[in-house]
Amino acid sequence: MRTDPQPNIAILADDLTSAADGAAPFVARGVTALIGRGQLPRQAATVVAVDSGSRSATPSQAIERVARLTDQLANRAVLYKTVDSTLRGHIAQELEACFAASGRTSLVFAPAFPQAGRTTVGGIQLVDGIPVSESSYGHDPVHPARHSALIDLVPNCIKSVTLLDALTQEELDSQIASIEDPESILWVGSPGMAAALARRFVPAKTLAPSIDGISNDVLVAIGSANLRSHIQADRLPEVSGVMLLRSPRTRERDSAAVLRRIADDAARALQGPRFGALIATGGDTMEAILDRLDIREFEILQELDPGFPLGRAGLGDGRSLLLAMKAGGFGNDDALERAVARIRGAAQPLPKDSP
Repeated sequence: MRTDPQPNIAILADDLTSAADGAAPFVARGVTALIGRGQLPRQAATVVAVDSGSRSATPSQAIERVARLTDQLANRAVLYKTVDSTLRGHIAQELEACFAASGRTSLVFAPAFPQAGRTTVGGIQLVDGIPVSESSYGHDPVHPARHSALIDLVPNCIKSVTLLDALTQEELDSQIASIEDPESILWVGSPGMAAALARRFVPAKTLAPSIDGISNDVLVAIGSANLRSHIQADRLPEVSGVMLLRSPRTRERDSAAVLRRIADDAARALQGPRFGALIATGGDTMEAILDRLDIREFEILQELDPGFPLGRAGLGDGRSLLLAMKAGGFGNDDALERAVARIRGAAQPLPKDSP
């Protein structure tokens, strides 16, 4: 296959945060990226990312959605299938369906995300040095990580497979840059792979457009029960111009009811002009709120932090709404506080992505 200097990129994700943080590293290098929810975006872009919503679906639903969307994305030069860096979701079923529909001849599997403490050593996925299935993610009551060995998640029908170890982002970048015939490959990984692919396929970096700070308020919705999100949220009550909606610190028996309440309250608040931005932790949280606002696609603008993308969507009344999202376990203790400051223009930009 022929490789263009800057090929069109297709990203297929199993939840919304994975779709957005898969696209964000490409935007940081100056290309356009659009996110579609359950469907391809209507407009054209160099990077198209689609959220299949399959992590919370049944295995049979996941297989159907992934096969259908892969068929629509397979004509793009580079096809990247995201997986959660803690190996949650219907990974084996989705890889089998995606590979069969992709027309690719080999698979490269590299779920390491070193900046978030997720590394791969000897084919074992680690979180802060602990095999992921033995970590707190192995006890997640909604999406537990059941495997730590990558090979356990690769379907037997895929015969040409490369598993990549990585302790650092630089190591991952180097390995991915050296793999030949990239258009014949189904690339599978997490934000670490997205960053490596962006550096490989967008070598001539241009400056992404700057985003002006907003003057109106920011709504923060904490739908994740992850302790890190609640530590981050604890720093927000002293921040002016912020409304905080959060789930209980301890996981409720009816977590779906908690999510519905947060999503309903958030959507109600966002109907008026008070808020110019929404920050949500947990892909399910942002999904539920966007459903109520009838937002089916949006553009990615930049990354506030690695794995913490910022986008912009149009509302039915003609207003724009900034959207920032991250997984519950990502980020330092001040991640939400700094994100609010960035969105409101009260902090200096983070250092630019290195070549």
